[in-house]
Amino acid sequence: MKKKETQVKVQGRMKVLAAHARVVAGAQAAKAESRIVIAVIGEDRPGIMAGVTGVLAGVNANILDVSQTIMSDLFTMVMLVDIKKITVPYSKLKATLEAYGRSSGLSIISQHEEIFQAMHRI
Repeated sequence: MKKKETQVKVQGRMKVLAAHARVVAGAQAAKAESRIVIAVIGEDRPGIMAGVTGVLAGVNANILDVSQTIMSDLFTMVMLVDIKKITVPYSKLKATLEAYGRSSGLSIISQHEEIFQAMHRI
């Protein structure tokens, strides 16, 4: 009898853990879907960061992290951006960033963080 009680308890705990794992996985997926990675590359000049951040501010995107480096005359920047409160669809923001890049002589690539993470797993 005790063996059966133990099995029932273990099964109950496993169901609780499985439910908890689904909740955590859902929260992580929602978090990843609301964040994008933006890479900017181009010839260094004043105003690159101001221009890109201006596009982001214009749609209420929140910059979570940024790293920039200048290698010789090449400007490089990678940003992690929260887009859950943006005022336009992500596709529109992506198109706006790409258009800004073309008009400014920059290469600007953006993608959801989950895609970026999947592409860079070893």
